[in-house]
Amino acid sequence: MFRFLHSHYHAFVQGLIRIKANWIGSVMMFLVIGITLSLPATGFLLIQNASQISNKIQYEAEISIFLSKDIPSEQINFIRSALEKNTLIKKIHFEPKLDAWEKLQAQLKLSSIEDGVSKNPLPDAFFISLNTLETKKITTFIADLKTIEGIEEIVIDGGWVKKLRSILYLVKIGIVILGCLLLTVLIVVISNTIRLQTLTYQNEIEVSRLIGATNAFIQRPFKYTGLLYGFGGGVITLGIIKIILASFNLVAHRVENLMGGNITLKAFSLEQSILIIVIAMIVGWIASYIAAKQAIHKLEKNY
Repeated sequence: MFRFLHSHYHAFVQGLIRIKANWIGSVMMFLVIGITLSLPATGFLLIQNASQISNKIQYEAEISIFLSKDIPSEQINFIRSALEKNTLIKKIHFEPKLDAWEKLQAQLKLSSIEDGVSKNPLPDAFFISLNTLETKKITTFIADLKTIEGIEEIVIDGGWVKKLRSILYLVKIGIVILGCLLLTVLIVVISNTIRLQTLTYQNEIEVSRLIGATNAFIQRPFKYTGLLYGFGGGVITLGIIKIILASFNLVAHRVENLMGGNITLKAFSLEQSILIIVIAMIVGWIASYIAAKQAIHKLEKNY
């Protein structure tokens, strides 16, 4: 066990030495990985914040229920009772037709005599807010409402929220595809860098093979170099995202003072930040493994 740990520690130290020996190229690699990963990461951050906003406003979607003009008060009380017993309903507001007519006249500054309207044309109405946006539940609920006598028309006002969430879902899929393409590019870039390193340390590899070192032992320092590239690139990614967030929130704060409202982007959680670094390290390890294996296999053919 000690020999195994010592072997990995030695390979890790060798990886650090190789990065330090070519620190300019290593810094450039950190920046390439960091900038490349920051593109999909920033997209996910924006989607995450937009999703939180849509989740907050989803319960503001209302269903307007307009009653028949000649509906008796007993039937109105029956409908109110039925709505109050439904578990899907979050809030209920009843608007009598007389109140609605008075509000309309006040807003338009009209009178029945001046406008030639002697009878109230508006119906009684219920305005309800649901605690769900599931299509099946809402469809079933609307179908049940239509069976109640006295309900003339039902208008759903929350469709735009579902459209917003659908758009966010499609954008998220697009970002996943973009992220996969960029990760593929990173694997190619890191592989080429590690392949060049194998050429630089070709004499060392040959000596290691002469003294009986296995391919896994020879590849190990290159793998740790790839892991360190990924770690540095992941840290750079988080730094770039932090700068973007700080810049956006600073501008948003100034806009808030002029227009009002609260526009603030929230950063990734600690778990998400660690995940970004882990993904970057995995990409670095995969790329270095592929490059080192191909390079050593090529050297074996030459000898």
